[in-house]
Order: sequence, then C-alpha cells, then structure tokens
Amino acid sequence: MRYGIGVSGNFGRVMNLGYIGNLAHQLRLVRELPPRLVWAKVRKRLPWTDKARVRIDEVLHDPSQMRAGRMREFLDGNEALLESEIGWPRLDFNGRRVLEIGPGPLGGWGPLAIFRGAESYHGVDPDWIDGTLADRRIETGYLRPVLDDLAAHFGGTMDFASFRESLARRLHIARGALDVASLPDAAEIVLSNSCLEHIADLDRSISALARLMAPSARFLHLVNFGNHRDKDWPFTRIYDMPPRQYRLRFGPHINLARPSDVMAGFAKAGLNSVLVPVDRRPDLVEAVHPYWSERYDRDELAIRTALVVSGG
Repeated sequence: MRYGIGVSGNFGRVMNLGYIGNLAHQLRLVRELPPRLVWAKVRKRLPWTDKARVRIDEVLHDPSQMRAGRMREFLDGNEALLESEIGWPRLDFNGRRVLEIGPGPLGGWGPLAIFRGAESYHGVDPDWIDGTLADRRIETGYLRPVLDDLAAHFGGTMDFASFRESLARRLHIARGALDVASLPDAAEIVLSNSCLEHIADLDRSISALARLMAPSARFLHLVNFGNHRDKDWPFTRIYDMPPRQYRLRFGPHINLARPSDVMAGFAKAGLNSVLVPVDRRPDLVEAVHPYWSERYDRDELAIRTALVVSGG
C-alpha cells in the first residue's frame, strides 16, 4: 500500500509477503485468523482477482472489523483518557466538517460523525474501494448494527433509510494520497487511528494535513509506536538495530518515528499539539542499539501507543 509521500500503509493486519523477517508473523496470522479471512487475504494479492469483491469478503470475515461498537468505544475510551489527563472537551460533531486519514474499508468514524450531526465527512485512504458501504452484505452485517449501537448510546430515532441517505450525501472517501488531497472546505475536526506511523515522509505529510485544516480545528490522532507484528512484544527487533537495517529485514510498513519526532513534525507545521501516552511498556525495552539510546531516553522508547491531540 502507498499512502501519501513515500508511505507504506498498514491499516489493519496485513500479510506482507515480501520480507522474510515477517515469516513468523505471517504464519501466526494463518494459525490465528479465521480460514475464510486468510483465504481472502491470499486472494487479494493475486493479480487476476476482483479487488473490490475480495476486499468486501476480507472485511465480512474479519470479526474485529465487523463489530458494530468498535469505533464508538474506541473514541469514547480515548476521549475519557484525555478528559482525565488534560481536561479535554469532548468532540462536538454537530455541524462540523470532519476529515479522517486512513478510515479503512468501512469508513472509520464516518458513520459515527454523520449520525452525530456532522455537516460533512471526508476520508483519505489509498485502499478505499468505492461501493463498499453500498454492498448489501455490508449494509446488513455492519451499517444496520452500527445504527442500532449509535442510537442506543446517543439517543435519536433515525431510521435506516435516513441514515443510509445521510451517508450517501455527506460521507465522501477518496482513494489517494494525503499530500494531493483537497477538500471543498477546511476541516474542523481531524482524526486518525494508527495511521501516522505508516507515513514515510511524516513532516511533509503533516504540513499537507495542516493545509486542509481550519485555523481552529481540533484533532485527535492515535499513534502506535510498536512493530505491528506482535502486540505482546511490540518493540521486538525495533531497538536491536538501526532503522535502515530494520526496514531491509521487515519492510517499510512503519516509519519508526518516535513520539518526539511526531511532535516535532506537528510543531514544524505550526500545529499546537499535546502528546498523551496511552500505553507504556518499560519492561519490554531491553537491549537497545546505540542508534536509539543516543537519540531517545528509555521512557520515550517505552511508549507503545499515544494520542497526539490539538492543544489549547
């Protein structure tokens, strides 16, 4: 996948067959994932495959993707943490223009934003396939349960026909790169979930993002600084070697930027931001190559996930 300027995306669990260092990870996925999901991932890489159909099959057989409350719970948990740590006011979507980077195959927070009154929602994703949300299996298996979940938690009596019409009119996702994206109006809320770590030229892409934002825009980005290969051992092999060696062995799926690098990119783009660690694992930072120890302290290297949000 390519995302923006020199970007290798990894939105979800991807079987990267090009790097021998990922063999153990690939074999584990084959053992752990539902067989139909594994078969869909294999078919996706065959040159003669109907990409749209296989992509929908892949999503339909991934229980984690199809869980109706997933995006709502994720946003609620993040905002609760921010509220506790920095007094974060919860996002108000009503009448707002929303931009999401890398929303994934089911439109990310798009359905939630539209339900909660967003004027418009725009997503930018290199793997987006038009028509996914209009597929009847997706409507039945995902969008209807999502509407029920949102109505149960936020109230409201929107029926499915109205919800579907609102999505068709106000939700727009473009297949492409962030640095060439355009919006009819500047975004007032900007979101991403485990996306920034996949952008190779991060500084340039954050500058491109700043161009799409209103001056008073609020943003919330969840960044995963782990290896994206083993959630139990998120730093395995990262700190054993310099970045160039890591990429040669495991591929360019993550940019290996650390929290201070991400914050520096936002500052360079003129965006006032705050970093709130979500998950620290100092017990998993063991032997550290001089490349890392000379540039970062161990507390920073121990941050597995963090929220980068708009400052006051």
